[in-house]
Amino acid sequence: MDPTKEFSVALGGRIKAKREDLGMNQKELAEKLGVQPPSIAMYESGRRCPSLGLFPKLAKVLGTTTDCLLGAISQQEVFVDEEVVEAFRQFASLSPRDRRVIMEVMRALTSLKE
Repeated sequence: MDPTKEFSVALGGRIKAKREDLGMNQKELAEKLGVQPPSIAMYESGRRCPSLGLFPKLAKVLGTTTDCLLGAISQQEVFVDEEVVEAFRQFASLSPRDRRVIMEVMRALTSLKE
């Protein structure tokens, strides 16, 4: 099989598996992505690949990463603790001064453990 076709088929299989893991049908996924249901069928069969612009949204809707969808890493290699992600988001929204204060508090707390 041609490597491009092989990639498309493997990608389609990963999309389908993630969609099914979430208990979602093709129509529901299509609605969340803003595409037509036949597009999902074509992605999953490997007849067509999602556009690069759609890829991040596809990964987010499927609760995975673009790396996992592309097959660069397996889902098992991805450990994302939602609390940690939320903490980083909150930290990133702080002013530089507030970040320094938070870092000082974290250092103080971790030094108490030692």
